[in-house]
Amino acid sequence: MRKIPLGRPYLNTENILDEVKQVLDTKWISGGPTIAKFEDAIQSYNRGGYPVAVANGTIAIDMALLYLNDGKRYSEWDEVIVPSWSWVATGFSPINVGASPVWCDVNSYGVPDVESIEPLITDHTKAIIIVHQMGVPCDMDAINALSAKYRIPVIEDAACGFGSEYKGVKIGNSRNLVTYSLQARKCLTTGEGGFVIARDEKEAEWFKSYRAFGTSVSPLERDKASFLLKEQFTMLGSNHKISDITAAVGLAQLKTFDEEVILRDQAGKMYNKLVEEKLSEYVSIGNLIPNYCTRYNWQNYHIILKSGFNRDKIVDALRKKGIGSKWDIQCIHLEPLFRNKYNHNDLWYSLRFHNNGLWLPFFAEITLDDQEYVINTLKEILDGFEGIDTIA
Repeated sequence: MRKIPLGRPYLNTENILDEVKQVLDTKWISGGPTIAKFEDAIQSYNRGGYPVAVANGTIAIDMALLYLNDGKRYSEWDEVIVPSWSWVATGFSPINVGASPVWCDVNSYGVPDVESIEPLITDHTKAIIIVHQMGVPCDMDAINALSAKYRIPVIEDAACGFGSEYKGVKIGNSRNLVTYSLQARKCLTTGEGGFVIARDEKEAEWFKSYRAFGTSVSPLERDKASFLLKEQFTMLGSNHKISDITAAVGLAQLKTFDEEVILRDQAGKMYNKLVEEKLSEYVSIGNLIPNYCTRYNWQNYHIILKSGFNRDKIVDALRKKGIGSKWDIQCIHLEPLFRNKYNHNDLWYSLRFHNNGLWLPFFAEITLDDQEYVINTLKEILDGFEGIDTIA
């Protein structure tokens, strides 16, 4: 049976082995110069920002929230507005630092906007987390104006957004704190890892200190200095460091990243064409791109089934045909951990995506033949399932 995976990283093995070998040759595999080199490379690519590499994208959001509260935990009365239609890490972070999430909806592009956020602002609102979901940028001019109006800071969760642009500016070059994930399915991946993008050098130093237990002296400086230099712990931090080997993988990936985005762009546009030609009676094209998005990284490809179909049965049928598929991003507020906890309003778009959305196989090296096979197979399945029960 023909098999097409749901996703596959775009890896240049030769580049990776070369970068990792350089780390191994220096014997600096933790806290060494490759981390700083990776941070500089991210800054250069984004043409701005002050990147700080950390262990993963989840801890990056936690750290950003703590920084906005002067390094202290929040109280349960403190509220952080966050979209429910996101990976649970986004909704976990406010709770991880002591605050309470307030769930907001997304719009037709799958990202939160002013209309979904502003009605939720109260005297208890301490921060707003927006998500550049699937690599689609939020309308940052409008959100920044809202932030200024209420004097509430914004954190941009750009876990999926590296390489996308808002009005010609890279996501990550921002007036807000921005966080990245380098997890396995991301366009720029190191298997695991993340970034906080600070706004100036002073902020960056805070995050560098916090990721290393609160020390004011880097491991590299410690080992190169004389015995007279003592460790200095200026605040209570934790161990959220990234390794030099992980950073080396990131440096290698960055060399071919733009090439990957070009291939993803071609594949995404071809899917749109095939869906419009063959499936328009059954589905809506999911990856809607707003005009202000001047470059899109095509993090993944999703479609939204129209009413009359059980999404989970469609996913199961695709898998039985050897086609990688999964349900779309699920609403955090509907998870058992959160059910009947924390207030939320009518999250119309979130629930539509939650119930009717699914992912199709998508990666840089997917072939036109594979895409046609996926769409033709999906059409056969939908033809056979037409008119059956719906989970909506």
